[in-house]
Amino acid sequence: MNRGIKLFDLVVPEENLHPFFKRVRVAETSIAAREMLEEVFQSFEDPDGNFVEQFQTSGFDARFFELYLHAYFSRSGYSVDRRFPNPDFIVGLKGMRVAVEATTVNPSTSGMIAKYGRKIEDLDEAELRDYARDELPIRFGSALYSKMQKAYWQKQQCAGLPFVIAVQAFHDEGSLRFSDTALVEYAYGSRQSACWSPEGDLLISNANVESHSLGEKAIPSGFFDQSDAEHISALIFSNSGTHAKFSRMGYQSGFGTDVLKIQRFGRSFNESPDAMDAVLFQYDMDDPPQVEPWGQGLTIIHNPKANIQLPDGFFVHAKEHHLRGDYVTTTPGGWHPFNSQTLLTYVAELKSLPNANFLLGHGPRAIGSIHKDHFWSFEPQMDLDGEEDGWYSDEFQAFLGLILRRKVDWKAVVLARDYYFRFFPIANISSISSRASAVAAVQHRMMEFLGSPRRLFDKSVG
Repeated sequence: MNRGIKLFDLVVPEENLHPFFKRVRVAETSIAAREMLEEVFQSFEDPDGNFVEQFQTSGFDARFFELYLHAYFSRSGYSVDRRFPNPDFIVGLKGMRVAVEATTVNPSTSGMIAKYGRKIEDLDEAELRDYARDELPIRFGSALYSKMQKAYWQKQQCAGLPFVIAVQAFHDEGSLRFSDTALVEYAYGSRQSACWSPEGDLLISNANVESHSLGEKAIPSGFFDQSDAEHISALIFSNSGTHAKFSRMGYQSGFGTDVLKIQRFGRSFNESPDAMDAVLFQYDMDDPPQVEPWGQGLTIIHNPKANIQLPDGFFVHAKEHHLRGDYVTTTPGGWHPFNSQTLLTYVAELKSLPNANFLLGHGPRAIGSIHKDHFWSFEPQMDLDGEEDGWYSDEFQAFLGLILRRKVDWKAVVLARDYYFRFFPIANISSISSRASAVAAVQHRMMEFLGSPRRLFDKSVG
């Protein structure tokens, strides 16, 4: 335990502080995250004795991720053993114990990645796709390979236990926007793609991935096929062990609720077997759709070739991937956001005003894919000028969405009900360059309409 030791009491000169640590330490919008971090730290064992120093300086990202993992384990029913310098955690649940070692993908200062690596903010849509298919796996591979060389599974305290590596990417300010797709493809050496049948059913195809390349550097795909990878039972991936996570968890624990306004928006996993696209969601922390668990956003990637298999469901609230034959299957552990942004606003005494209703939440909103048959069951009144390639609805069927593939571009259409409750187009967005941009356009336009109380429209506007 850390009685008397505080995370944010300086133990190094100010000029040595990590810039993100300095921001979290003093920012008014960080009050909920600070309180939550401090509370979690008080039950955190520090066998090396240098955790606070590293948290305040060059090890900020890695130590932050360790605090997140400790919060998840210690507050989700696990016993936590940190008596040993390595691995980082030995956790137990219902008679089962698992060894967990944490690592982070950090900025590269030398080698091919430093030479050819790109800033995420500088990439267009096509370049982002290539980045996720090649550069991200190489960055993950470097971090995982370094951990593999430590062979922690040989230590006495790990004998007979499933050994798991937990990883989060901190190499770029935009790295947290990526889901687990790149890591899953690299782990299994398998890439899946989807298309529609004429009836609107989702068809999945699979292709083996041989390698990933960046400049003159190339690595083989299939992390679980590497020598010694049989000692790795699974990978844990998270892009949510962050300041935003601690802010939301702190807020719902009562920290900062009198001075902060917190809103969240992003994309989440769609459990429908016929959904190609993620759900677009947004909600206000003053009116959230659920109590958020620490494990929300975690992904488990099981190794089918592991000497010691990790039992399904051991890590609660996490989404799980398995390789079944040639295909990756996914089991959600509850509502699962792929990525999200959390907007924090310091409103101070405004919340205490008698007429502060304008600061209250307005209810959660979500927009996801629906089946083609479901879309047409509403009998929308419209003409098609392209090939249908996606159908959407909000959770209460107030608005519908459709994307169309045309000869030279894509089109997004939003539909609403007229005064006779018949659906018709109220917004058409043309000249869209790609399917991904069309999906974003239709979902964001539908979200804008949901932000207004209006639900019926004069057909003359269509």
